[in-house]
Amino acid sequence: MKQVLDKPEKKEARSRPAGLVAYYAAALAIRTSDAGTAAAVVLLALSTAGAGAEGAAAYSGLLAACLTIPHMLGPLSARFLSLMPSARSGLCVSFAVFAVTFGAAGVLIHRDSPLLAAAALAVTGFLGPIVTGGLSSHLSSLVPVEQRSQRRAQSADSLTYAISNSVGNSLVGAAAAVVSPLATVFMLCGLAAAAAVLTSALPLEDTDRASKARASMKNVLLAMVRIKQLRDIVIITYGNVIGYGSLIVLSTTFARSHGLPASVGALLLSVMGLGSLLVAAWLIVRPLALDVVTAAKWSAVISGVFMVVPAFTGVWVAGVAFLVVGGCQALLNTAALAIRREASPPDLRESVFVTMAGLKVGVGTLGLALAGLVPAEHMAYGFLAAGGLSVVAGLLPRSPK
Repeated sequence: MKQVLDKPEKKEARSRPAGLVAYYAAALAIRTSDAGTAAAVVLLALSTAGAGAEGAAAYSGLLAACLTIPHMLGPLSARFLSLMPSARSGLCVSFAVFAVTFGAAGVLIHRDSPLLAAAALAVTGFLGPIVTGGLSSHLSSLVPVEQRSQRRAQSADSLTYAISNSVGNSLVGAAAAVVSPLATVFMLCGLAAAAAVLTSALPLEDTDRASKARASMKNVLLAMVRIKQLRDIVIITYGNVIGYGSLIVLSTTFARSHGLPASVGALLLSVMGLGSLLVAAWLIVRPLALDVVTAAKWSAVISGVFMVVPAFTGVWVAGVAFLVVGGCQALLNTAALAIRREASPPDLRESVFVTMAGLKVGVGTLGLALAGLVPAEHMAYGFLAAGGLSVVAGLLPRSPK
């Protein structure tokens, strides 16, 4: 009897490496595609309208907003995914539609059909939460259940986000310069299509999924509010991401306030991305052993403290601060993935991941927009607000008595 029972376990163990390879390849492909979409839209719109034309910047910004704002509909995206017959088919269809609609939007922008392009971009943005959070909700089913293996896999997942965010915009810029902005759009579509194919190889048939009634938006949102760990990570993540998102603009504001070229701001963001890559890679080698909520809290607090540093320093110290902020973000992302996996009801895990991923992008966009209102002469206030909000978010959740 013991030998009979051992066979399925050995078979499952053999299937995990192949499943993980397909998972991380799909994650890198779809997240790199998603990370580059906004920049690709802006470059294509500017190219079509003429970069120096009156209103070109506003036109490209509005099209990019059509892509990012629908992320706020994360609860609806989660509901859409829950109605699919299986997790694997839902992800494959979402990635494929993402590729088609984004490609259509690129062609429509190129042909100067802004209204139709905006509609296609809105559909692409609606699928964004599934792109960023849908895969992560199923990672645990491909990994042994013991905590160390789960933590290592979550750190590797966090690393795919860091790589994608670093590589996505670089690929867009390089492809647009060497070939054309429209070719860049097609390249990102190809990555999304490849992710759909790779996802079809994932063994996700046996994962728990809620019934249509159970996976309602009301139940998902109530779970995020009522379950303490989920509520805590919502507060920590969203408070931190407003400040983190604002650094995209504040880095350029910092450069201007010191009389430096705008490229210095881009360099600071690259340093921040390097910090994320280094810490995420380290956490694969040394999986997170701390309590995940505690790790998330102090990541937000330390990140917030270092967000304030550039308000009072020169470029070299600011570079160190951005490096630390990036590292804290990788730790926070890993802890957040662990909390969502462990605290979510198993049958609602997919919907919780997608909902939180979508809202996170929307909240981060809010931080970016607010930072754009800060003039160069008052740059310090922007960093103070960004850092203060992250610190407060990290300190708000209380440990249970």
